Amino acid sequence: MNYTFLTTAILVFLSSASLCYGAGVLPVDLLSGVKGESVTFTTTVKPTAQPFLALTWSFNGTTNIITSTSADVVGAGYENRITLDKSTGSLVLRNLTEKDSGEYELIIIPYGAGQIQGTAKLEVLTKVSKPTMACPTENVVEGITSLNLTCNSDSFTSRVWMKDGQPLVAGGRLSFHDGNRVLSISPVNRIDTGEFLCNVSNDISFDTARCRLLVYYGPDRPVIVQTPIGAELEEPVFLSCSADSLPKATFFWKFKHIMMYGPIHYIHELEPSHLGRYTCTARNPTTGQEASVFHNLRDSSTPISGSMSMMVCTVLTAVALTLV
Repeated sequence: MNYTFLTTAILVFLSSASLCYGAGVLPVDLLSGVKGESVTFTTTVKPTAQPFLALTWSFNGTTNIITSTSADVVGAGYENRITLDKSTGSLVLRNLTEKDSGEYELIIIPYGAGQIQGTAKLEVLTKVSKPTMACPTENVVEGITSLNLTCNSDSFTSRVWMKDGQPLVAGGRLSFHDGNRVLSISPVNRIDTGEFLCNVSNDISFDTARCRLLVYYGPDRPVIVQTPIGAELEEPVFLSCSADSLPKATFFWKFKHIMMYGPIHYIHELEPSHLGRYTCTARNPTTGQEASVFHNLRDSSTPISGSMSMMVCTVLTAVALTLV
């Protein structure tokens, strides 16, 4: 049997039929499908005991998807991709591609009744691709490093940058470039430590790329605490030095050309030779920075006018880091 001739004859017959009813036979006139998945064209036709005389689905007015009479004629490219419910005319189309976007028409000729016809449009969308974002692989140092975080993805309609769950806006040290693809931070600050998110989405999907950023900083100005505050000769005295730093700072003391190491200097029994100026220096091994402060140790019989301090920061490493 010449199925091509049969299909053409049926389409001509259906298109020339004078009776036409069934508005709303395809209740949804615009459907969305996902690339690689399935979509169902559902009709409002109620099943009948007697099969239809003829039924056809076509694409964009010219391509036969399936024509069903006493035999089924499936159009090229639709083999193993469709399932037809012959009692209602509903059609399932599988393995969607972007080329399946277009207009679909259903025509049914029942026994003893007029032609039923309906159309619907299908838009096949592609899910967003998993976004990628490269995190810095070198040390990120407060006030020195500038960096770019780049978020790449396909098939998205929206891209939103966030940090620790809060949206980011341009201003100050933050700026966006290349259609919001690149987030620039110049220079970085310790408050930038946290998780940066790049959220991409379209009408059917959503995905996220993450970068956990750790910003090294310090040391800040050290603080020396003397215990007890009122030092007396022949009594023990503690001098403790601390400074905010990431990673933790190392400490050393200088007193009369003597070097001592560690955050605490302990004097077992205070003697006149112990009195004078003690300098504590904090050093961050990662940032290469140092900060110093000095403290005058006196015995309790000498009025304490307060500690004098100074701060010296030496940047041993100054490398501007730009990641794209």
